[in-house]
Amino acid sequence: MRQHKVMLGEKVLYQAAQLSHAERFAAARRAEGIPCHVVPDTTPKPHRDPQINPLTGQPRKRGRVR
Repeated sequence: MRQHKVMLGEKVLYQAAQLSHAERFAAARRAEGIPCHVVPDTTPKPHRDPQINPLTGQPRKRGRVR
């Protein structure tokens, strides 16, 4: 899981899996007068093997939106 961090100097104030959540948290702290910044997680996403449909033996299609 990705870990984007909101930092105050060397101290971690908040960790989030989504960058937008970390940015929103940092913006709220800045509005309160706390000078913090976001450090995005730069590790590459792990590669996942395709899931195989047990009925057809073919890989499942990944293009649809749920």
